[in-house]
Amino acid sequence: MRIGVLGGVRATTDDGEPIDVGSPRSQVVLAALALAPGVALPVPRLIDLVWGDAPPATAPKALQWHVAQLRKSLGAEAIARVGAAYRLDVPTDVSRFLEHVHNGDAEAAVAAWGGTPLAGLDAPGLAAAVARLVEEWLGAVEADFGRRVVASPGAVVGELSAFVADHPAREGLAALLMTALYRTGRQADALAVYQRVRQHLVAELGVEPGPELRAAEQQVLAHVPVPAPVLIGREADLAALADALRSAPVVTLVGPGGIGKTRLASTAGGAFVSLAEITSSADVPRAVADALGIVERPGVSVAQAVVAARLSLLVLDNCEHVLDGAAAFAAAVSASVRVLATSRERLSVPDERVVVVEPLDAEASVELFDVRARAADPSYTGDAAVAELCRRLDGIPLAIELAAARVRSHRPVELLDRLDIGVRRTGAARHRTVRAAIQWSYDLLSADEQALFCRLSVFAAPFGLDAVTDDHLLGDLVERSMLTVHEGLFGRRFRMLEPLRQFASSLLEDRATAMNEHAQWCLRQVAHAGELLRGPDEVEGVGRLAELWPNLRVAVEWAFESGHPELVDALVRPVVTELPLRGRREIGDWAERLTGGFWLIWVAERNIQGSSPAALPDVRDDPLSRYARAYASGDGLGLVACLPEAVAAVDDPHLKGFLELMPSGTLIGAGQFGHVDRRVAALAARYRVTGPPTLAHWALQTLGYSAMFQGREPDEFFDAAADVDVPPGTLSANKTTEARRAFRRGDLGRAFELLGAHVDELLETGNVVAASVVAVEFIAITRDSMPGEAARVLGYLKHANDFGAMAAAKLVHGLTTEASGMDDREALRYMRGALSAGRARSGSRTPPAGRA
Repeated sequence: MRIGVLGGVRATTDDGEPIDVGSPRSQVVLAALALAPGVALPVPRLIDLVWGDAPPATAPKALQWHVAQLRKSLGAEAIARVGAAYRLDVPTDVSRFLEHVHNGDAEAAVAAWGGTPLAGLDAPGLAAAVARLVEEWLGAVEADFGRRVVASPGAVVGELSAFVADHPAREGLAALLMTALYRTGRQADALAVYQRVRQHLVAELGVEPGPELRAAEQQVLAHVPVPAPVLIGREADLAALADALRSAPVVTLVGPGGIGKTRLASTAGGAFVSLAEITSSADVPRAVADALGIVERPGVSVAQAVVAARLSLLVLDNCEHVLDGAAAFAAAVSASVRVLATSRERLSVPDERVVVVEPLDAEASVELFDVRARAADPSYTGDAAVAELCRRLDGIPLAIELAAARVRSHRPVELLDRLDIGVRRTGAARHRTVRAAIQWSYDLLSADEQALFCRLSVFAAPFGLDAVTDDHLLGDLVERSMLTVHEGLFGRRFRMLEPLRQFASSLLEDRATAMNEHAQWCLRQVAHAGELLRGPDEVEGVGRLAELWPNLRVAVEWAFESGHPELVDALVRPVVTELPLRGRREIGDWAERLTGGFWLIWVAERNIQGSSPAALPDVRDDPLSRYARAYASGDGLGLVACLPEAVAAVDDPHLKGFLELMPSGTLIGAGQFGHVDRRVAALAARYRVTGPPTLAHWALQTLGYSAMFQGREPDEFFDAAADVDVPPGTLSANKTTEARRAFRRGDLGRAFELLGAHVDELLETGNVVAASVVAVEFIAITRDSMPGEAARVLGYLKHANDFGAMAAAKLVHGLTTEASGMDDREALRYMRGALSAGRARSGSRTPPAGRA
């Protein structure tokens, strides 16, 4: 006999003949037992499940009668009485499905799913159990799609698209669809998926995309290279990797360079982080933050942010040169997030499972050579010397591919004659084999090709054709497999595999010249990105800067180390406003290493964002340094006094406007309404015509708060600000005004939800300076329902800053203040707790944004 509830409640004989399971109420009783296979359910619990919140007085006897009827149909042994409980002792489709889920066999779980549980049956008491089962199914669907996206991304796009349309709030599915599209060369379509899902999340739930979806977007924007999806001769390795990931929190793929660890790791899906470009263990968290689009913030480590993101898998690639940092990061997150690392040696962290990646066997080696040789030369038809050639290359994929790339100029027997590598079997010797193969390939390059190959080793991330002056030489390096190429969002992008980059770097003689050329290229790129960031194409500028950032970091650090602060200034100044606009606090770190009043402003902004009390560095007194100190201390009157001179001291019109707009909240707090309305209104008019959208948005928000403080209607400004599309990651205060609108419509639960989500976003990004703006809305929507909490936040607001004191005086009347002594971060946490409690009482849903 078989019992099923997936797709509807039913029972059949082993031959498939249907069995009558009685009335709808009897079916609910059977479903309740079947949804907990093998578990004895106490009678009171069964009554709750079958009748819900209002069971009749006769429920115990009725339950007994329904069980008796089911035993008549199914057999007396089908339902056991265990004390004051009942247990179904017949295997069900649910038990089979859950067994596959718990064994980690997503493919079998998806195949075992028979449809919506209890389809066609009214059973409110079982809604929670059904929801949990559907969640398990969706998790299995995601895991199965993850496997299929790796194996054949193009084949799953259609099916995945349908799932995303049916489950638009399921960010994991959307991230997989983005990955599938990206791996088939459809970068623009991948980003369009992100925008559609983001619009749905914001419009319907009031939330911004979570870290998993943001990580997918970040990797598309950064053009993370996609390895070949077909892995020749790696079936056993794939099985070993899958088994290890099911059983261990940390898995490390170990083997020499060029053995294929990165390609193998890429098949596991997950958020992919390359550590190849960093040089210090201390930089591991920052590399993770860059790859996943996590904004670093005071008080919350990157590891904590990764844990909060609930990633299914984090891949740390190329760990060997920063082993201590990679191990520390893996240990910090592995209790909540599975970690897959690639390295030449184990991480040596608790509960680590090591999978040694072995060379290809003879058959697979020859197959790989033939595939790559035909790609290099379509006339290639095979050669008897290939087997011996691959044997001498120790079956190492990179070495084999480098050799195969030469078949247009050297037949395999000629390659064999030139190759002086003995058969080796230890890991260290295999590393020497790879180096020897690279050396041999390098020796076959012309002098110009060798020089370019070595110069390109200074690039820390993919680069475009504009990085070189000779396209022909670049093409030659691609043909010889010394460079890889892929189609990026902004054109073709070139990249050197890490073993090749390390080799090239070791041969680079005039590093200073190469680094200077790299920095000059970065200057051109950052100037272009900066121009885009200032106009209507701001979103493209954000994407180009994300792609450039690893190379920009290398150029900035080299300029510092080589004693060229003026070069650092030129590299960072065009994009300096990304610190306040989108929270790139690394700009503030660089600013602190520079001198002068201009850079002091950005140190102040970094500190303000995190409510850091750190003193500003000493610099020569000038109008810009006075501006920075007044801004950092919240001195509105001081800002009014020094603002004209500070603005006049800057030549750049864009930065002039930004310096006027940036301290507007402080000026409002100082009562400078006329100045704000006059200057910011002019800026808003300008930005709405010329861009950038973010500054138009900020200016309109500012005018809204100025109007509110003066007792005028602010909604026209807030509504206009909300209509401006800003790039993802932009710090914004939209959710505060949306929360107030929901409150005015009488939807208190929605108001709590929106404001609570905004608080979560501020705490996540560390932009806690916006706490006083949140406090204004918190008091407005909670003063009647939670007067005690509102009074406590009013106590914080009065002493937070001039803006808060002005808000307390102008906007809040008839509420007794309760002293709190909270700082910005403590106030946000207090409001989050109060809003969560209020949301629970109002029975609402779930939901974020940035800064006024």
